[in-house]
Amino acid sequence: MDALLDAALAGETRTIVVVGTAKNVGKTVAFNALRALAARRGLVGAITSIGRDGEAADALDGAEKPRVRVEAGTLVALPRELVPRTPALEIVDIGEASALGRIVFARARYGATCEIGGPPTARAVRATIDRLAELTTGPVFVDGAIDRIAPLAGGRREAIVLATGAASGANVAAVAEIARSTVARLTLPGRDPQHERGRVVTIAGALDARVAQDLLASVSGTTVVVTDPTRIAIRGRLFDALLAAVDLRCERPLHVVACTSSSVGPGRALDPRELVRAVAAATRLPTFDVVAGLAA
Repeated sequence: MDALLDAALAGETRTIVVVGTAKNVGKTVAFNALRALAARRGLVGAITSIGRDGEAADALDGAEKPRVRVEAGTLVALPRELVPRTPALEIVDIGEASALGRIVFARARYGATCEIGGPPTARAVRATIDRLAELTTGPVFVDGAIDRIAPLAGGRREAIVLATGAASGANVAAVAEIARSTVARLTLPGRDPQHERGRVVTIAGALDARVAQDLLASVSGTTVVVTDPTRIAIRGRLFDALLAAVDLRCERPLHVVACTSSSVGPGRALDPRELVRAVAAATRLPTFDVVAGLAA
């Protein structure tokens, strides 16, 4: 599994963000696995979440969820209301506002289990991650949310790992297809004036189904530019049709480096070896099953 951390830390990366294609696809399991790999190398860094993670049970369905354990020396950013009542965490700074109180930056004096969360706005998410990077010399690990990673676009200091699994599809082929489509959307190339087709159409807001249909009807063969990949609100066949018809690019690209696959989901279990191979083939990214210890 060391190759997963190697892929995430290649180049100029300081921040590793794990996002999922759906709920219960092993996002937090992958997040914890990456941190464990780093710890074995002596890399003590920082952690936070774009949403809310590490709770014992899901707030919606009560299902058991993986916990987040903060090891000694780790810096953690979490809302004030989630700070555990333990001397394990030493507060070193106060940050942005959130629905659960201001973001607290704390260093673990010894191991503790806690929930983690982040602020609600893109600007505050960016500020929180930047402050963590200032307070530690190690990597910053973020348990992410795929619809809230716009603040990470535009640079190569943040690497994105996409978690997918049996919870997102009924069979191996369906899971792999969802992973392929998601990676295609998240890895839109940056704008390149030297290779633009004809006139350039810039989409200021979201590229939704109505906008996509208008583009297909009127600007086939041209270059279409969105702000960043999170502005793409279409999926499946419509997205593939648009991708084939126009040169779709973005002003601020994302940096997706690897996938993880989870073969077990609510009510189903897939073959782990078949799944990891299928996701790797579909996405053309290195893919890892951190529970079964498989890679493709």
